[in-house]
Amino acid sequence: MTGVRISKMRVEAFRGIGTPTEFDFTSPLTLVFAANGTGKTTMCEAAEWLLTGQVERLRDKSHFDQAVLFPKFSHSMQAPVVDAQIHLNGTAQRLQRIVAGDLTQARMAGTDGALGAAIGLNDILNRLAPAAAAADSHHLRAIPLRQGWLRGTRFLSAEALATLVDSDDGTVERRKDVFADLLGIRHLLEAEKLAERYVAEIGSRERFLAQTVAGREEEIMRLTVELESAPPPSISSAAVEVAAAEHRLGLSAGLADEPQASLGARIEALDVERHRRQHILVTRRDAIDASAVRWPERAQLVTAIAALEAEHSALTGKVAEIVLEGQKAGADVAAASTRCDTLKEQRRALEAARTALTPLVRPFYNALSNMATPNLTGDETLDELFQMLPQAKQSADSIGALRAEVGAAITEVRAADEMNLRIAFLREQLIDAATKVMPEEVLANLRAEADRLEAAAQRAEQLHNATAGPLARLQIAGRELLGHQHADGASECPLCSHDWQSADALREAMAATLAVVPEVEKLAQQAAAATSEAARRARTQLEEAQRQSAQYQRLRAELTSLERSADDTTGRLARLGISDPDHISGLKALDNSLIAAASLSRLLGERDRVSTALPGSDVPLLGEGTTLRTLEANIEGPIRVREAAVRDELASAEIILAEHTVLRDGLRKDHAVASEAVRANRDEQARLLKELEQLRQIWRVAALEAEWSTENLATCREWVRTERTLLEDIASRTVAAQTAWNTEARRMRLETLRREVAPLRNRLAYLAERINAARQASTRFHDSYVQVSGRQIEDLGRVVNPLFARMHANRVFDRIKLGQVENPLRWLADAGSQEMDPGKDFSQGQRQDLALALFLARARSLGGTFFLDEPVTHLDDLNRVGLLDIFRATVLESSRSLNLVITTASKPLARHLIEKFGHVAPVETTEGRVAPLRVIELDGNGRTGITSKSVYPFGG
Repeated sequence: MTGVRISKMRVEAFRGIGTPTEFDFTSPLTLVFAANGTGKTTMCEAAEWLLTGQVERLRDKSHFDQAVLFPKFSHSMQAPVVDAQIHLNGTAQRLQRIVAGDLTQARMAGTDGALGAAIGLNDILNRLAPAAAAADSHHLRAIPLRQGWLRGTRFLSAEALATLVDSDDGTVERRKDVFADLLGIRHLLEAEKLAERYVAEIGSRERFLAQTVAGREEEIMRLTVELESAPPPSISSAAVEVAAAEHRLGLSAGLADEPQASLGARIEALDVERHRRQHILVTRRDAIDASAVRWPERAQLVTAIAALEAEHSALTGKVAEIVLEGQKAGADVAAASTRCDTLKEQRRALEAARTALTPLVRPFYNALSNMATPNLTGDETLDELFQMLPQAKQSADSIGALRAEVGAAITEVRAADEMNLRIAFLREQLIDAATKVMPEEVLANLRAEADRLEAAAQRAEQLHNATAGPLARLQIAGRELLGHQHADGASECPLCSHDWQSADALREAMAATLAVVPEVEKLAQQAAAATSEAARRARTQLEEAQRQSAQYQRLRAELTSLERSADDTTGRLARLGISDPDHISGLKALDNSLIAAASLSRLLGERDRVSTALPGSDVPLLGEGTTLRTLEANIEGPIRVREAAVRDELASAEIILAEHTVLRDGLRKDHAVASEAVRANRDEQARLLKELEQLRQIWRVAALEAEWSTENLATCREWVRTERTLLEDIASRTVAAQTAWNTEARRMRLETLRREVAPLRNRLAYLAERINAARQASTRFHDSYVQVSGRQIEDLGRVVNPLFARMHANRVFDRIKLGQVENPLRWLADAGSQEMDPGKDFSQGQRQDLALALFLARARSLGGTFFLDEPVTHLDDLNRVGLLDIFRATVLESSRSLNLVITTASKPLARHLIEKFGHVAPVETTEGRVAPLRVIELDGNGRTGITSKSVYPFGG
């Protein structure tokens, strides 16, 4: 048996493998070496998807979404595809699987390579794993069985390795599934589980049905006892009582020919109507009693409400009068308050005027004293001061501008002497510089000559550089030619026989030429140097001439600027009216005059500003009689007069404000008292109206729409007595009819239960038979599973022991054997007289050794291709060497029936495998004679792309 053998596999757009990647599995042993995250597991998952149509690790519970197969970093629209050359039971075929929409399609091809139509999942799995499920199994059961068998026998992961030898009770079901897939008996295990699920499902239905039957039988027994102890029922008397009660209540009586079942509904309707009318009776009776108790209150409430309404009109009129008087008083208070505020503001304005004007007098006196004017007597009027200081009539900004110009003039006058000396010096320098300046025509000629010489120097240098290289190469070639030797036949040499007659003549000519080469190069170098020096001297002469011309222009510009400044100073002095030869003294006297004018301008300007806001105008500030000596008096006097007038008027206004305020506050208190009386009146009316409305509502309940009167009250009390008597009679008749009807209803219910319980008992017996049959089937499936798995595990044990012994370097255990009969999936180990449990007594590496031995033993029995993903993670160096020996022995013994694909990230493992197979000759396979080992190296990642290359056999 060879099973499914994959020779070559092409993967494209599958998870981390985006670009087309070829894998050659023709050798019996293929090692795929790569760093973690480079696509080793993706390659194994691609093979699993090719064979089973899904990837177990990527399933979401019971659902597998094909979208998880698409690469995350690829922008191509290519769907995931895996295409492989396989041998199925010795026949070469081609198998391809591709994602189409939300589904997956598989196609197969024969020896011609042409793919056929799409094959259903169940059909392709039946071809790849026919023994995993019965031929007539339903496809919904066959598909998972065959998928599990292919996955369990063809692919070994780290999780499956741990499960194979685990002894934890929590993983026993998973261990059973892995062993069942490995041994090919998953269908027996699934059949046992299906039978157990059937028993559990039917058992719950059986228990529910048994509870139902028990409840019905208990009710039958209870009804039977009640009927035996009850008097015989009289249906006719119950109907008579019901008809009489219906007649008295005014209800439509039941027909005489109606079935007995309707009598119960009539009794129930009668009872409902009695309870309704009983509720109405109680409600109206309570309302009648309450009306009778509160009967005198109604007249009292009507009288009180009328009195309150009359009082309310008088109170609201009084409140309106108080409101009008209060509004007038409030307006008077506001007007008096406004007048007081105005007078206070005028008083503050007078104080502000004193504060603003008085401090300006003293600076004016100081400025006049600085002018050193001896003719001032103190009796000068304001007009005379204006004549003395005409600038005072100008604005402060204009006076400030004049002072700034005087200051600039003082600075210029002080610097005039130094500036005149500088002008004289510059004129002498300018005369001297004029003799050294060359005309523009001479400068142009110098510039042209310098440019011409620089261009000639550049050409000489280029010529030297151009000849130096070829001359050097000519020397080298000439020396090589001089060293050209040959024993004889010089006439036949193409070099020696051309026009030179002999080799010696050629050498003499070459030597003479080479001797001239250094002299030629020296002459070219000297010519370039001489030309460069001439160009440098011409450029220096031009730069000196340009410097002299620039110096002349700079001196001329500075002289012009200084002469212009001297003219400006003369003009400024003329504008300022300075004719005194001592310009500094005249300017300082003018500056003091401007200071005094500015002080006087500020004083009068501030007077004009504050005068517009001051109260009263009888005594003006700084009037016509004001003199220089009386400036302060003519400011303080008028202000005091005005302050006295404002103070008297403010006192009168405050007295009026106080009177109006007292009147307003009194009216506010009166309004509050009157408003409270209105509110109290309104609240009392609302309370009495509410009580009156309550009485009316009680009366409407008692007498319905009748008027409030003593006659209607007596009528209501008579209705209560009549209705109570009627309802008592109806109640007695209803009780008698209900008693008779209850007995009849029990009898009818008993007959119904007896008819229903018989088929339920039959159904319960049927379910019990089905459960017993399912339990027997489960037992038979379990026995078959144990027997078949036991036989196959015994066969595996005979192969596992030598494999484990060769693989496990530390010889602690003598042999591996099965566990108890009832638990054949439990493995044990003998170590001398001790029996050890691999799940508890083995190390992690020893457990992995045993699991690998189990998988390899099963693989040798099945044949085909097997994938081992990272199988040596926990093996030490010695056990790894033992495993390599197992691989080599397996390849040599079973090269035609199986091939192994192993993934690893370990470089030492790859190197050791190459050393193990380095001297092994090609072996026979389904593809012919091939190397027993192939090593494939993967590089890159899912983002940048994955590439593969074959690194062994070398050159292949």
